[in-house]
Amino acid sequence: MPGALTFFGSGEVAPGMVRVHQRLLAILSETPRPVFVDTPAGFELGLEAIHERFRDFFARKLKLSLEIASFRNSEEDPAVVALALTAISRGNYLIAGPGSPTYAVRHWRNSAVYSALVQRWNSGAQLLLASSAAVAIGRHTLPVYEIYKVGEKPHWTTGLDLLGPFGLELAIVPHWNNAEGGTHDTSACFMGASRFAHLERLLPPTAVVLGIDEHTACIFDLDRGRVRIDGKGGITIRRGEARQHFDAGQSISIAELRPIPGGSKPASAALGGREDSQQIQIAQAASVIAAGNLSGGLVRASSLCEPGIAPLLLQASELASILQSRSAEEGPWEELLALLISTRSALRCAGQWELADSIRDGLQKLDFVLSNGLDETSCSRRPTR
Repeated sequence: MPGALTFFGSGEVAPGMVRVHQRLLAILSETPRPVFVDTPAGFELGLEAIHERFRDFFARKLKLSLEIASFRNSEEDPAVVALALTAISRGNYLIAGPGSPTYAVRHWRNSAVYSALVQRWNSGAQLLLASSAAVAIGRHTLPVYEIYKVGEKPHWTTGLDLLGPFGLELAIVPHWNNAEGGTHDTSACFMGASRFAHLERLLPPTAVVLGIDEHTACIFDLDRGRVRIDGKGGITIRRGEARQHFDAGQSISIAELRPIPGGSKPASAALGGREDSQQIQIAQAASVIAAGNLSGGLVRASSLCEPGIAPLLLQASELASILQSRSAEEGPWEELLALLISTRSALRCAGQWELADSIRDGLQKLDFVLSNGLDETSCSRRPTR
């Protein structure tokens, strides 16, 4: 099951939220390894200052070293993205936050970095999303900057729909009780009550608005089907005409966030296929792997595949090189094999069956056997004779 999923209304690294983090960290069954993913603020010139602010909070308040997984945009060099993937693969307390929701959606969608975040979360790591990052992963994303700063007409864009597979259709709205405007209403993430009422009318009738107050955490335990509120404020749930408010310290059923009956199922996104000419080149890369050069074949394939898969292939190539150079006794193999398995799964999802099968065959040459189950792929070493 996925790990805890936490949405912050704001203040994710404010002094008053230390105890919230401490309670979340206490849930982990292993040594905390926090990682900050900076994509939502990737366009900002002061991105390094944001890195430092998060590092300082974790070091001074939580006594933890924070690793940065930097993925500024979807055009990053594959080698840079591979570093981000490595950081994410090591982390079990993954956090993202400030920036622009629509920028985050644009550069996370179909990216290897976002896929890695989701995969780590599905494998049990905690995922913490604040402000812009929280807005981005709803099914309906509020373009805050475009409306509040640029003056575009109120509208919604299609978000990443992280919780769609769990039967939720959310529009996540942090800064719900914001009062920075002074002379004007800036509640509902700077939209103001009257403008947000108009925005609500633009949502499909099945959508559910989850408003999260500032300096407040909304924590999902999908295994137990519960949502807990922590911090200084509360959450507001709006389903059609129904309005509910829950304060910090309360725990509610996830059913309170289910869509109103009668709605359509969330649309699923899939990675695209390849052109015929690319298929030929992929087949050539697969033949390199089949010949026993697993690392070299993956490097060759990385130059042919779409940006969402190329960094994963480069990362897998590096680890495959290590794998091929080690003896059976040297291990540990778990991390190396897990990445190669996830690489193969990504290729299978993208329809790259030949290349995926060549990875399987390459591992078999190294005496590792892959077995496909209903939900996952397992790997075992062939007994030595």
